[in-house]
Amino acid sequence: MKRYVVYLLFLMSVLGWSCERLIDLKPLDQISVDDYWKTPADLQNYVKQFYQNFSPQTQMVAELAVNSDDMVHGSPSAILNGQRTARTGSWQGEWAAIRHINIFFDNYEKCEAEFSEIRHTVGEAHFFRAWYYFGLLKEYGDIPWYTSEIGLDDDQALMRPRDPRTQVADNILAELDKAIEFLDTRRSVGNTRISKEAALALKTRVALFEGSWQKYHANTPFGTAGADPQRYFQACVSAAEELMGGNYTRGIYTTGNPDDDYYRLFGLDNMNDVDEVLLYRAFNRNEGAGNAVQGYITYDMNQKGITWDLVSSYLGRDGKPYDYLEVGQIEKGNDFLLTIAAECDRRLKSTIWIPGDLMAAELEKYFDRPTIDAGALQLNPTGFSVKKTANPYSPAAGRPWSVQAETGFIILRYAEVLLNYAEAYYELNQEVAYEALNRLRERAGMPAFEVHSQQLNESPANYGYEIPDALYEIRRERRVEMALEGYRDEDYRRWAAHALFRGQRPKGYPVSREEFPAYSRPVDSNGLIDYYADELPEGYQFQPGRDYLSSIPLDELTLNPNLVPNPGW
Repeated sequence: MKRYVVYLLFLMSVLGWSCERLIDLKPLDQISVDDYWKTPADLQNYVKQFYQNFSPQTQMVAELAVNSDDMVHGSPSAILNGQRTARTGSWQGEWAAIRHINIFFDNYEKCEAEFSEIRHTVGEAHFFRAWYYFGLLKEYGDIPWYTSEIGLDDDQALMRPRDPRTQVADNILAELDKAIEFLDTRRSVGNTRISKEAALALKTRVALFEGSWQKYHANTPFGTAGADPQRYFQACVSAAEELMGGNYTRGIYTTGNPDDDYYRLFGLDNMNDVDEVLLYRAFNRNEGAGNAVQGYITYDMNQKGITWDLVSSYLGRDGKPYDYLEVGQIEKGNDFLLTIAAECDRRLKSTIWIPGDLMAAELEKYFDRPTIDAGALQLNPTGFSVKKTANPYSPAAGRPWSVQAETGFIILRYAEVLLNYAEAYYELNQEVAYEALNRLRERAGMPAFEVHSQQLNESPANYGYEIPDALYEIRRERRVEMALEGYRDEDYRRWAAHALFRGQRPKGYPVSREEFPAYSRPVDSNGLIDYYADELPEGYQFQPGRDYLSSIPLDELTLNPNLVPNPGW
């Protein structure tokens, strides 16, 4: 009886049932779990809960780009600086979604309809189980794999050890294969619901992540003995080629205006007709379901600042490495920003605010200069102000966060698939997928992709190991195209590339003393803002023997002696 009451309360929360609707329900002593899973609508309503939960973020930059070398946000990142402590408590909350999706799989076959009527819903469930497990894989590495709800008295399941991460990754890819088999295409369901295209895109992400993790963490405590990275790279390539060559809805957003197209993509409210956007979260402020994207980008900087390291990775408009330091010795402040906007990859001026940019059309607000001397809410600590996701024509543009925006939140886009493909293809074949990469270059009005010697860069990126020039350029293209979208931290972790930032501090632009005569924060020998000079005297102190994974919560280790801590914890 108690089980039925708990389950009923859970269904009320999922389906939004009110107390009044309980009048029409059977007496509690006649209700069982079996009464629910009868119709396709029952299954659809159950699965709807996961759309709100699987991507809970409402804004891209402010929530996703904070733990990488691309951006600073307030205090130094505890992850990059190796300041995390072992977690206490449990991880029960992190497993709740998997438990709920496993309840679906335990019960969906009770539906009385033909499988063809529930096929898409079952595909969505497979996608969600893959999505949630991928999140845990990235966080913890080895984890136990469960496919059914665990009873409180099931000691054998509750006390299981962790499964090897390669087994978990294989299971995730198998879930996505099922999703791809069962899901309808985007043409049928749109891009605010999961589709075949979205599942193929996620498969490229998962396979590339695990392949590069196993390659670059091989022979370390983070790698898996006997793992075959090439198998994952091939899975990435195969999924990408299916999406690239099949009868699917996908493309690169362009109107033929290279000055504007990349910038406009991320600020759109309605992305339904954008072929590049394979899956996104839509918002409706009239229903109280808006977001604060525009407030954080066009009103206050809220202590966000893009780093010199990201900015200086953009090529010049001639497709060659650009000497930002040389320009910074001559041009300072606004003049520096205007110069690099005119001379570098157009995606740069679509990502950072440039003096004269329109920020809010209705308020006739234009970007004047970075707020490097402002208070906490308005502060931009580096001089490179975040522009990506702005929309000056949004009703919320230039207004506080309390004025809700409806800017779409992109979850999966085709450009990432092309980049995943190019990287995995090179890892497999040591050949460049020029056609895929040039799709992105063309949108930005850039010359065709070209491999340059790393030594042509003013300060080549140090990955901690040597890589070929071609792979260096592929990684650069990824960084530029996907800037601030929340993947840079995943990239340095799967590449085992803490050398990119360990022992270094994030820098800002060359400040102009004429524009800011009273500026009091430190600057380095090149005149670049050195905002964390006092907080990070020795640079970021990432602990490479520990910080690539999170700690297993202490309560879990105590309750289940079959679990073992992650390396270094």
